[in-house]
Order: sequence, then structure tokens, then C-alpha cells
Amino acid sequence: MATKRKPPKKAEPLDVSARLAEALAEKQQTESHAHQDAPVVGDIVTVGTGKSELRITKVYDNGQAVDLELPGTNLERFRVPVEDLDFVERQPRKPKEPPKPKIDVAEVREHIAAVHHSIIDHINGEIAILKKYLKSKGISSGSLDEFCKATEAGWKDAVEAIEDELED
Repeated sequence: MATKRKPPKKAEPLDVSARLAEALAEKQQTESHAHQDAPVVGDIVTVGTGKSELRITKVYDNGQAVDLELPGTNLERFRVPVEDLDFVERQPRKPKEPPKPKIDVAEVREHIAAVHHSIIDHINGEIAILKKYLKSKGISSGSLDEFCKATEAGWKDAVEAIEDELED
């Protein structure tokens, strides 16, 4: 006669949200280096009590770990914690400035020309139609000519201002 097996105990359901919150709290507690103390590529360091001078080749995790190489060789160490490093030579720190976006001047000029063709030519065409209509009704359209000239002058001023900014 076979013995009855007991059913396995039901595992408690995992509380994923609590574990996630706990992991995030631990991550926030890890020390992040200030901008001036953060290692940068090119710094020369030693590890622990070692005497070999190694160069930083990559920085990970907001400056928490680095890759190192022994200059002149193929020897590398990966993901070394910054706490284990002693800095021998530091690279000059550059203040963080947002990089200026590179502007394709030819593309900007081409786009301005296309808009000029689209807007100014359309306005002039519509005004010509309106003037013809007003003339057929016996109404003077001199103010529309002034409007066209003012629009052209305003457009030229705007384009000149954009060109000046592109040259800087």
C-alpha cells in the first residue's frame, strides 16, 4: 500500500512592489560623487596597496565604478569600485556647459527660401486676385500695394536678422 504524500506548502505570494521600493531605496543611499571628485577618463590611479599606475578608460554608474588599463599593455580591469582607487594624477575638469547644437546653415537657408516662396508668393497672388476684384467693383486698391511692400520689407528684415545669427 502506498503512502499518501502531503501536498507542498503554498509559497507566500511575492510582494514585488515592496521589494522594488526596497531596492530603489538602497540605490539612492549609494554615494554619488560630486562633480569635482568624480573620476574622468584619463585619470591615473593605483588600486589598493598596488604600485602599478593604471589609466581610467571608462566611467560607470555616475562615477561609482571604472574600467582601468595598464598603459602600454593589453591588461585591463573592469568595473573597479572607485572606493578602491588612489588618484595619482587627475585630468583637468572642464565646467559643464551644454554643447552648442550644430546648425546646418545650408539647410536653414534652403528652408527660408522655401518658406519665402510659399508665403510671399501666395500673399502676392491672393492680393492680385483681390485687387482685380476690387477694380471690377470700382474700389481703389492703393493700400494693398503698400501692404505688399511692407510685407516684403518685413520679410527681408527678418531674413537679414536670421542670416546675422547664422554667421555668429
